[in-house]
Amino acid sequence: LYQQVTQLVAELQRSVGLAEAVLNLEKAPEEFLVKPEYDEVLEELSRELETVHSSVKDEHEAIQDAWNDVQTRGGKSTQVRLERVEDNTAWQFRLPDANDSKMVQNVGQKIKTHRILKNGVYFSSLELRQLSAKYQDLQSEYNQLSRKIVRDAMSIASTYSTVVERAADAIGVLDVFCSLAHTAAMSPHGYCKPNMTDSDEDNAGIKLEGARHPCVELQENIDYIPNDINLTFPKAQLLVSGPNMGGKSVYIRSLGAIVCMAQIGSYVPCTSATINICHSILARVGAGDLQERGISTFMAEMLESSAILRAATKRSLIIIDELGRGTSTFDGYGLARAILEYLMDRVGCIVVFATHFHELTHLPRVKNCHVTAQKGSQGLTFLYAVKSGACSESFGIQVAEMAHVPRAVIEDAKKRARELES
Repeated sequence: LYQQVTQLVAELQRSVGLAEAVLNLEKAPEEFLVKPEYDEVLEELSRELETVHSSVKDEHEAIQDAWNDVQTRGGKSTQVRLERVEDNTAWQFRLPDANDSKMVQNVGQKIKTHRILKNGVYFSSLELRQLSAKYQDLQSEYNQLSRKIVRDAMSIASTYSTVVERAADAIGVLDVFCSLAHTAAMSPHGYCKPNMTDSDEDNAGIKLEGARHPCVELQENIDYIPNDINLTFPKAQLLVSGPNMGGKSVYIRSLGAIVCMAQIGSYVPCTSATINICHSILARVGAGDLQERGISTFMAEMLESSAILRAATKRSLIIIDELGRGTSTFDGYGLARAILEYLMDRVGCIVVFATHFHELTHLPRVKNCHVTAQKGSQGLTFLYAVKSGACSESFGIQVAEMAHVPRAVIEDAKKRARELES
């Protein structure tokens, strides 16, 4: 990558040299002007413009001298100001006192008063008008030639567009690797170099010790609880249960993030990591509809699930978060179980499945774990530690209490839940 960037920089130097040869970069970015010395005709026009400008200054001094004589007779002492007008291609004189409009005619012959405003009287001499007209003609010719030179330079520079695109891609990759290296080096909890394997044998899979989510752990005021993940064949299918808000989603998403980071060459937020190379990471997480396309939340889940089932292979990592919650309990459970069994029996890949359907925990061959929480007098305390075995409760009513749902609703919910359980 370093050699690629070095080669691209060398190729771009020619385009940089073109820009430096053509443009006056000292005036950038306020304005872009072609260097007069780039073209002989342009250089000659530039000299003529400077000559006219110098003559304008001489005329200004002459008018000031004439005005000084007028002021001496009138007992005044003001300065004639030279100001640019008409897009800075012409000049006018200005006296700051509007009451000087009558005296200005005494400055010389062929003085023309343009306007009288609160900030003074604007006027010009015949010589200044002639110099302004000449300057405007020269400037117009200069601008036309400059535009032609810029068009020609841009035509040449456009041939470097592919080089610029390749350089942008290479710098983007370099930026990613530098960012990953910086994150790993500066992490207060440490990153490790993953041990990558490539095997279809038993005991191949994913073993993570002290795994953390690389984004969640960076949030302020968070004391992240690391957890282990062991997904090796022949038991590489994990069912994650536990309370709402308990950390199931973060746990399974951390797995996907770590595997993805490892396979692009990054260190990972673990104490140790052994990862069998996955040919794809397929995830169905979150919930949301697509109103503009007329797709409900449940339909979106089914479309994503369908795509996963068609694309999954034995070397895929499948992450599914609470599938089937957007429909009836029986339909949701039936679909969740059928999809899980299809992935286990027909595909045989690594599957991590977070769910509130506790009946799924009784399936043979599936490993169970749960996120922990503790009920106390003050309510529910989330421990965020992942333990082996299934969890038989979702603590939904306790979470509703934490959200300050009215007490009458909570008591009625508890009553309904007891009736269903009995």
